[in-house]
Amino acid sequence: MIEKMTKIQIIGPKGLVDGCIRTLHAVAVVHIETVPAEIGIEDTFFKRLPIEKEKLREKEFLEKASVALKNLLLLLPRPEGCEREGVGAGDIKKVYAGAMRVGGRVRALNAEIDGLKEELTLIGKYERLLRGFAPLVPRLGGLKNFEVTGLTIEKTREDVPGLLSDEISRITGGVYEIFVEELDARTTGVVIAYPKKNAAPVRQLLSGKSISEIKLPEEYKDMTLIDALKRMERRKAAIPGLIKEAQREIEEISRAWYGRFVGLKCAVDDAIEEIGVLSYAAETRFAFIIEGWVPTRKFPALQEKFRETFGDRVMVRELEIDEREVESIPVHIRNPKILRPFEVFMSALPPPKYGSVDPTPYIAIFFPVFFGLIVGDIGYGVVIFIVGLVLRRRLRKKEVLGDIATVLMVSSLMAVVFGLLFGEMFGDLGERLGILHPLILNRVEALKTFMVLTLGIGLGHVVLGLVIGTTNRFLRGRKKEGWSKVITLLLLAVLLAVVAAVYGYLPGEFMRPGIVALVVLFVLLVVLEGIVGPLEFIRALGNILSYIRIMAVGTASVVLALVANRIGGMSDDLIIGIVVAGLIHSLNIILSVVSPSIQAMRLQYVEFMGKFYEGGDRRYRPFKKR
Repeated sequence: MIEKMTKIQIIGPKGLVDGCIRTLHAVAVVHIETVPAEIGIEDTFFKRLPIEKEKLREKEFLEKASVALKNLLLLLPRPEGCEREGVGAGDIKKVYAGAMRVGGRVRALNAEIDGLKEELTLIGKYERLLRGFAPLVPRLGGLKNFEVTGLTIEKTREDVPGLLSDEISRITGGVYEIFVEELDARTTGVVIAYPKKNAAPVRQLLSGKSISEIKLPEEYKDMTLIDALKRMERRKAAIPGLIKEAQREIEEISRAWYGRFVGLKCAVDDAIEEIGVLSYAAETRFAFIIEGWVPTRKFPALQEKFRETFGDRVMVRELEIDEREVESIPVHIRNPKILRPFEVFMSALPPPKYGSVDPTPYIAIFFPVFFGLIVGDIGYGVVIFIVGLVLRRRLRKKEVLGDIATVLMVSSLMAVVFGLLFGEMFGDLGERLGILHPLILNRVEALKTFMVLTLGIGLGHVVLGLVIGTTNRFLRGRKKEGWSKVITLLLLAVLLAVVAAVYGYLPGEFMRPGIVALVVLFVLLVVLEGIVGPLEFIRALGNILSYIRIMAVGTASVVLALVANRIGGMSDDLIIGIVVAGLIHSLNIILSVVSPSIQAMRLQYVEFMGKFYEGGDRRYRPFKKR
């Protein structure tokens, strides 16, 4: 149901503007709007309420604090069962100072972890090269007078190590050693030792493309090769423990502070919004003005709250809604608790226009019915209900997914009801066991009857959509559109009568006046809507035929269930037969969740809602704390 909205105006002395904004934040029912220029904002008497320099400085601090807290929360793992701690607006700076001290330690620990991981990577790169190069050290007479350089070379340049060896031999007069090691499928590692006196020309040579120097960590720079390898081994063994120790400390900090950080972030963002609301307001020399929208049923409570808080110093009054404003009224959908899970279908669409129709109650009736008609199996319905129940319990904190699970549970109950009417339980298993028989029809044997049933449902559903659209257009003063909908309904009724007369369900005398009526109504529709009118009528006929998909998908489901039972029954081994049948039934149950949901949704969105739904672009977003 789309709630009726009231436009309000709040006027009071400028000294109370901050208190009024805090009160609005607390009551959380007013959708605040910019005070329009039509009331004189741009003249000398009214002007936009300026934000004081002190407020701007405070906002700048709060925005920086918000970013810092967001980054800090990203560095902390969320503890299980963490509850947000409330932080008062007056405590923000004090708590923030403590948070930043803790945050400094968290950032230091994360930097330490990153450094340790980087060191571990470097050790892995150098270790293989140095181990292979170690036996060559005695031939060099030690490394004191030698420069050691590690390189990585692209595997595609296999000629580079040979060319390097020739050039370095020329530069050093043959006084050098080179060791080549395959690092991975794309990279070759090379370690070169050469006299320090030849360092400059050699380094110039090594600066070419496809060659990347491996930098030895600073702490290994002045060590001998053997000492460097020994230290690498010790560090390689110690680093995982050091990383775990740092991560453990971060987890302890998170358990102690995460809830407070989240509460502080919310308080900071709320304070930013309270300052930001000032830009929506206007002022006179002594007073401020704030305007917005509130659900009509909540308006008396809002007035009472301001009266209790400010007495007669602040006035909250209702404003008259101009015709030009109707299209921009924010839309607030509010349904009884039992219908709210079905609002999930509306989350994929823009909200309906104010004054139009909320389709949620109709979806809550027809979606489960269509789902049940397609699945139509007691066993499948029970399995789907259990799955939905488990999902709802596990996803109770995720509103949208929880609502989907609830819709699935309700729809599965309709599958059980229709399964009883169709005499189906895991296909014909109930009938084989002698405990179940069709009460209204057998879906496999009575395809024609099932098709007529679905067409009848489609006719009723489409006509209901047209009736809703017609009524709504007349109520909103759009009489021309309303009359075109009336003519479309009459055309459907006359066409149905003519078809009934053709097949002998009505006397033949209906034929001639029926055809005349069709021609007249078509002409009227063209006069009112142009060529679009007849096209809409033809689309309505196509929409009705679309409901045959209920029969088609439902029949496919029951046939697959029968196939599962027959294949399972063909096995000489009872266990194997049950397993094979169970696997096919499991596949069919998955399809019985996905396909019926898609088809039932399509019938709601296109065939039904297309007759009356008008999307808007403004949701009711009350000014409220996080």
